[in-house]
Amino acid sequence: MAKKMRITVVGNGNAGAALVDSLLTKGEDGIAVTLYGDEEIGAYDRIRLSEYMAGEIGLEGIGTRSNEWYAENGVNFRRGVRVEEIDTTSRQTKGTDGVWVAYDKLIFAIGSSSSVPPIEGRDKEGVFVFRTVRDVEEMLEASPEKAVVIGGGLLGLEAAYGLSTHGSEVTVLHLMEHLMERQLDRTSGKMLAREVEKLGIKVRTKASTEEIFGNGKVEGVRLETGEELPADMVVICTGIRPNTHPATHTRIAVNRGIVVNERMETNIEGVYAVGECTEFDGQLIGLVAPALEQVRVVVDTILGDKEKVYRGSDATTKLKVAGIGLVSAGDAYGDDEGCDEIVSSNPVSGVYRKAVIKNGKVVGAVLLGDVSAGAQMTNAVKGAMPAEEIAGLVTGSVDASSVPLELPDDAQVCDCNGVSKGGIVATIEDLKLKKVSDVVAKTRAGSSCGSCKPLVAEILGQTVGEVEEEKNYVCKCMNLMADDVRNLVKERKLKSVSEVGEACGAGKVCPDCKPALTYLVSSMNLGRHKEERHARHINDRVHANIQNDGTFSIVPRTPGGVTNPGELRRIADVAEKYNARMVKITGAQRLDILGVKKEDLPKAWADLGMPSGFAYTKAFRQVKTCVGTEFCRFGVGDSTKLGIEMEKEVENLYTPAKVKMAASGCPRNCAESSVKDIGVIAVEGGWQIYVGGAAGMDVRKGDVIATVETAEEAKDVMISFMQYYRENGNPKERTYDFVPRVGLEEIRSVILDEESGEPERLRERLRKEKATTRDPWLERSENKTKNQFAGEVGR
Repeated sequence: MAKKMRITVVGNGNAGAALVDSLLTKGEDGIAVTLYGDEEIGAYDRIRLSEYMAGEIGLEGIGTRSNEWYAENGVNFRRGVRVEEIDTTSRQTKGTDGVWVAYDKLIFAIGSSSSVPPIEGRDKEGVFVFRTVRDVEEMLEASPEKAVVIGGGLLGLEAAYGLSTHGSEVTVLHLMEHLMERQLDRTSGKMLAREVEKLGIKVRTKASTEEIFGNGKVEGVRLETGEELPADMVVICTGIRPNTHPATHTRIAVNRGIVVNERMETNIEGVYAVGECTEFDGQLIGLVAPALEQVRVVVDTILGDKEKVYRGSDATTKLKVAGIGLVSAGDAYGDDEGCDEIVSSNPVSGVYRKAVIKNGKVVGAVLLGDVSAGAQMTNAVKGAMPAEEIAGLVTGSVDASSVPLELPDDAQVCDCNGVSKGGIVATIEDLKLKKVSDVVAKTRAGSSCGSCKPLVAEILGQTVGEVEEEKNYVCKCMNLMADDVRNLVKERKLKSVSEVGEACGAGKVCPDCKPALTYLVSSMNLGRHKEERHARHINDRVHANIQNDGTFSIVPRTPGGVTNPGELRRIADVAEKYNARMVKITGAQRLDILGVKKEDLPKAWADLGMPSGFAYTKAFRQVKTCVGTEFCRFGVGDSTKLGIEMEKEVENLYTPAKVKMAASGCPRNCAESSVKDIGVIAVEGGWQIYVGGAAGMDVRKGDVIATVETAEEAKDVMISFMQYYRENGNPKERTYDFVPRVGLEEIRSVILDEESGEPERLRERLRKEKATTRDPWLERSENKTKNQFAGEVGR
């Protein structure tokens, strides 16, 4: 048997994870990979940290890898171990665990760290940087009332957005004249500031921080002008610096970064480097796309193919900043002599398009807000296309979807994951793919921020001619959709997931669809089904949300966000008694007790004496409310009362995906009702009901489904919609996808037609199923047996 090549990868960020993926794919059985990661969790997508911080996705959503993944793929993953010593002569590395590991090839992918300027007071308690999951968790644990973010680049704006979603009052301080000055020109930078301020974040430009003041802890920030801004948290996002330890203590050449050539080789044979830790031709990099380009080069080089070389990366950026689309390519300013501009600007809608022209050719582009023409404009810059070919795209007179896209094979389609058009086409042809979802799954293009998915779809269409319709299969093994399962359950009167499996095979080949099948079986039987706990997700099995360290969080229900001193005391007592790591206020006006051990959950529930908030599952969550007419001088309707009543109508009910609600007492909409799955706003003479809203990575204002006169009528409409969605939504389909798929008018025709009797039948079915529900915490705390969680979580 041939000896395997021993490859050690130091660093488990985006570049390190991509390295491992590529090595496993291309190296097949001829390599043995050792991976060092100094964080306590597996690889994750740092691009999505702000979504994690905002609570829009969990650790699973940012792609954290389990120990099982590394084991299954034969990777010797040294979790939480930092490399401290390297012997390049004997080719060995030594980690903080004291173990020496031999290598044939060594690749540094150790990334960068936050560059913290010498601001007086930067070492005070309450000063943070924003780079890792741990940074995020520590910021959330601090739960600031007022936060100042120093730096208005991508990281700074993402940190500000994440904090603002948790109710913090956030101010961004930026030294330069406008935000993101490296990617945006003055007009678009100022427009971005206005769009960010619409999210409730204050922006101050030309603001130089002199001191972070406070007695040991942060109390505020003092500007060079002498102005003081009160704050109990400061987040510094003023740039990055390459990590070079431990290369600096060896014969490996280090300047500002680890010096590499066009094949990512260092000056020491068998040692390579990629990503933000590198310096190539005197230049550093700070984006994922060029790092992944370097990954492709180094993997080919190590495996013997030295045709591909790295020649530096162009200044192209495609990303989302606090949910706002942005594309920047080439020269964003056009200040050079001989440059002209084609510009379309609509500050009201927050849309800006610009092309920089020199000698009749496109040399730069900026898009903000509407980035649908991003691929065409980026291609125009890279190919120095004639200005007349893209003028219509800039002015808006030509729809981007009507412009044929002719990209060269080496054109990068997905900046987040470094996927080229040629790579996508080759995968489509090799695997004979015909669906966008399959292309995304196999190439990872579009799997992070998602902004390039339309381009991926277009490339698929150009390659195969006819794109296969996407079918949302509940069971992919048996090609069964949700309605197939619903019809089967209804026709054969099936009562359990096991019975469904025996009838059609769903869930028998693999267990992936069992949680969805459980929902469909229970909803079709109006809660009168045979419960099989093994078919539930781990969170559902233990009625709590598992965290990255194996502990759980407890979120008790507080209807309408209203609580009382007694409940608060019990929450505090439980947190102390069971050594919770954090108690935080969520964006849905609930208190979250984090860090409770699994074996302590039933005892903690019993001590709380409060019902479950169902924060761990695909179910109705909470109704967020404002104080309405009871206290607010602007109140038009009693939103608190309506919110509490609505919450009691639908609590404990499972849904296709999580459902968030809100009730606002006036059009000022303090509870953000227009961007919830179901929301209601008091207006003069009645209530306005919204459905299908979203405030995550993609913001979608809900559709007004009805305006009614009374709170009782509003409840009827909301309950009817809830049950219609429960009966017709696909598993994992949020209302903001469900409403456009089904169509607002179709939904109205069913849930508003009281004469037909269907709305009342919907409400009756919901109430009938709700009558079968029981608070799961009460059940578990009444049955505190020693081994009640046995087998629920892999130990």
